[in-house]
Amino acid sequence: MTIRNEPSDMTRARILAWTVLLAMTAAIAYGFAGGNFGDNASTIWALPWGKVSLIDLYAGLALFGAWIAVRETSRGKTALWLIALITLGNFAAAVYLLRALFEADDTTKLLLGKDRVG
Repeated sequence: MTIRNEPSDMTRARILAWTVLLAMTAAIAYGFAGGNFGDNASTIWALPWGKVSLIDLYAGLALFGAWIAVRETSRGKTALWLIALITLGNFAAAVYLLRALFEADDTTKLLLGKDRVG
C-alpha cells in the first residue's frame, strides 16, 4: 500500500476538518440556545438508539484518542487532549486534526507526528 503525499490531499483534509469544526460549532451553539443539556441527555439515554449513538460516539472518540496517544510525545499534552475529547467530543477532534494537518507537510508526519518522524 502506497501513501500519497500530494498537497491536494492535505488541502482537502484541511477543508474537511474546517467544515466539521464549523458544523460542530453551529450544532453546539444551537444546543445551548435551544436545549437543556441535563433534561435532553436523560431523554436521549432513555432511548435504545440514543444509547447506541452515545456508545458509538465514545467508541470513535476512544479510537481518535488512541491516535493522539501515538502522535504525541508528551504525556501531559496527551492527557489534556483526551480530556478535551471527553468533554468537547468531535469539536476537540476537529481542532486536533486541524493542528496536525497544519504541522504536517506529508501524510507520514500527519499520522505519526512530526516528533516521531525524522
